[in-house]
Amino acid sequence: MKLMRSAGAMILATFLLLLNLGCGDQYRPVANPVVGPGGQPQTTHFAYVLNFNPSGNGSTTQIDVSGDSVTQVQTTGLGSNYEAFLSNTATVLFVTNAANDSVSEFSILQTGAVTTINLPTGSHPVAVTSTQIGVMYVLNSGPTAACPNNGSISTLSTATLAISSTICIGVNPIAMVQAAGGGRVYVISKGDNSIWVYDPPSQSIAAIFGMSAGIGLNPVFLTSSADGASIFVVTEGDGVNPGALNIISTTNYSVIPSVPLGVKPTFAYFDPTLVRLYVTNSGSNTVNVFDASNVNINSSPAIPLLGTANVGSAPVSVTALPNGTRFFVANSVSSTVTDVSATSFAVLNTIALPPSSNPVWIASEPTSSKIYVANQSSTSVIQTVNDAVAVNVAPPTQNPGCTSSCTLQQPVMIITN
Repeated sequence: MKLMRSAGAMILATFLLLLNLGCGDQYRPVANPVVGPGGQPQTTHFAYVLNFNPSGNGSTTQIDVSGDSVTQVQTTGLGSNYEAFLSNTATVLFVTNAANDSVSEFSILQTGAVTTINLPTGSHPVAVTSTQIGVMYVLNSGPTAACPNNGSISTLSTATLAISSTICIGVNPIAMVQAAGGGRVYVISKGDNSIWVYDPPSQSIAAIFGMSAGIGLNPVFLTSSADGASIFVVTEGDGVNPGALNIISTTNYSVIPSVPLGVKPTFAYFDPTLVRLYVTNSGSNTVNVFDASNVNINSSPAIPLLGTANVGSAPVSVTALPNGTRFFVANSVSSTVTDVSATSFAVLNTIALPPSSNPVWIASEPTSSKIYVANQSSTSVIQTVNDAVAVNVAPPTQNPGCTSSCTLQQPVMIITN
C-alpha cells in the first residue's frame, strides 16, 4: 500500500509540473500569506479618549495603538465625565453624562450605534463601575425625587439596558469602585466625609466608614486590589499637611490604620503586574510607591512604602507599563510626563507636552509600547521606546458643523484594551 501511495503521489506531482510548464506566459505564481504562531492574527489594541464638551454632546475617540490613527468617534451625551468597560468584556463601553442625567452605551465594534439610558431627573451621574457579569453600577451625585437629600447608586442591567434598582447613599458622592470578583461596591461620600459600602446580593448598605472608624479627612479617590481583598482610599487631609492612605479590608470590613502620604494626594493606581500601589501627591510633587502584596493589619505600617519619586509640578495621574519596567506620571502644572524606573524609582526622563496642555489623565496600553495623555485640547501619544511624543491627536470640535478656527472638546479620561 505504501508503494502504491508513493507511486500515485509521484504521478500527480509529474502531472502538475507538466501542466505548469505548458501554460507558458499565462502562469503566475501565487504567494500565500504565512500565518504566525497559533494561526491567529496579532491582537489589535485601542485607546478610548473621553471628551467633555462645554457646548454640547461629548464624545469618545478611538485611537489605534499600532497606527496612532483615529478609527472612530462616538457621540455621547451632555456633560460626559467618566467611562468604563463592561466588566467581563472590553468590547462594550459605558459613559456617564452628568448634564442630561443619562448613560451612553455602545459596542466598540460598531460605529454610530449608541444607546442612551435615561436616569431620574437630577441624578447627575459621575461614575460607572462593575466587576460582575450582567450589571453596571452608576453613581449619581445629585438628589432625585427618590433620594431628595442624598446621592444614589443605580443598578443597570446590561441585558436590558434599563435601571433595575436604585438605593440612596451619602451626600455628594464623587467616586466608587467595586471590589474585584463581583464584591461589594465602595463609594466616597464627600458631603459627609465617609465611605459607604453597598452589598449587591441584599441590595442594601452594609457599612459606613467615617472619621471615627478610621477614614481620614477629605477622601478623594479609591481603588481595589486585583484580588479584591483591599480597598485603598486616598484622603487629602487639609491640603497643607500630608494626606493619608486608608485601607479597608474586605474580609472583615475593618479599616486598617492610616499610612502617611505626601501633601494633597489626589489619585492612586493599582499595578497588577508588580502588585503595587502608586499615589500622586500634587502638593509635594511626588509619587509614593507601596508594596500592595504585603498588606498586614498587624504591621506598622500596614503596607510597606517601597520608595518615593520626585516628579514634575502637580502630578495628577500615574500609570505603570504592563511589562513592569517603568511608570509614567502626568504633571498638570509643568505640562510634562515623568518617566520613572520601577526598580530604582529614579527619574529616567522628563517628556515635554504641548505648552499649557494641562494634562489630567494618563494611561498605558497592553503592549507597553505607548502612553496616552489627556490634555486640555489634545491627546498626546508617547512612544515608550524613546519617550518621544509621536503625535498629538485633536479631539472633535465643540460644534459639529464647524470647519475653521474651531473650538475643540476637552479630553478628560482614557482607558485602553
